[in-house]
Amino acid sequence: MPQSIPGLVGASYPQTLRRRCRAAFYRTIIQRQGSSSMQSTFSKGVIFALSAAALNATIGVLSKVLMSDGFTASSVAVIKTVLGCVLLSILLFFLKRPAASTKWTQAAICAFLGIFVLFHFETSAYRHYAAAGVVVVLMASASISSIILGRIFLKDAITANATVGAALAIAGISVIFGGDLQQGFTLQGAALASMAGCGYGAFSVAMKRMGVSGGLHFTRQLLFFGSLYLLMPAAADGFAMGELSPLAIAALLALATLPTILGFFCTTKAIEYLKPSQVQALELTEPLFAALLAFVALNEVPRESLYAGAALIIVGLCFSNELIRLGKGASVPSTE
Repeated sequence: MPQSIPGLVGASYPQTLRRRCRAAFYRTIIQRQGSSSMQSTFSKGVIFALSAAALNATIGVLSKVLMSDGFTASSVAVIKTVLGCVLLSILLFFLKRPAASTKWTQAAICAFLGIFVLFHFETSAYRHYAAAGVVVVLMASASISSIILGRIFLKDAITANATVGAALAIAGISVIFGGDLQQGFTLQGAALASMAGCGYGAFSVAMKRMGVSGGLHFTRQLLFFGSLYLLMPAAADGFAMGELSPLAIAALLALATLPTILGFFCTTKAIEYLKPSQVQALELTEPLFAALLAFVALNEVPRESLYAGAALIIVGLCFSNELIRLGKGASVPSTE
């Protein structure tokens, strides 16, 4: 008597084979759909993060215009935030788009970390350290803190890819600014810049931890609380207003629209789709966009160090987002 084959009791061999083939086919389809969905989510996150970096790169050029007209950094910050909140409120009124849910508490926490802490300690650092050094320390701290805090609060693994990617990108920024890092260095200035960066890194982790979805309504809530927080340092500095020339008004409107409304919108959407550490790594491209904008708008020719730094940043991003993988793993970049 022939031995029975497992799984064939009460069924003919061809029928069982067809069932198994059908099940394997469906599993393959589901796996491919899941992989395609993850790839789509990753792509959206990358686009939003790079868009945020490009939009934030406009801050330097536009702020120079306003400060040359007599505005202080604190007054520029509060005006662009208040103006951004007002413009976005008007837009939402005409769109008549209802909010999915009210996230006032979460917005208050995120605005404190991502707007007040970032601005207050960054502007304080500029009084003790050169601008180039502040930018490098701030962005490096944001990237590193997002990795560490992501591990503590989100249980994100600190992978070799994330570590190598962050190190290369930070090295790239350091190469871009080069010798400027030594100008006016003070430990106090570096510490203040580091605190500003940690606040921004904590903002991305806090938003992910609280499960907040990005969007226009949440961006308006962020700007509302950010306006309240920024009134304090502006009042302490005397709220110096410069001349409201047509150029200054245009610069204020551009600041309120580009880096404030659209910049925060893109950042919050990127955090929704990617890990905070991935978002921070992608936003390290901001100096590249700033150099391009300075070349186009101000005719400032980039230094040779920009090209070497840009290459390091791009390679670092390939590691951070697992386009170049260290060790074994799935081919689809991780977003959770």
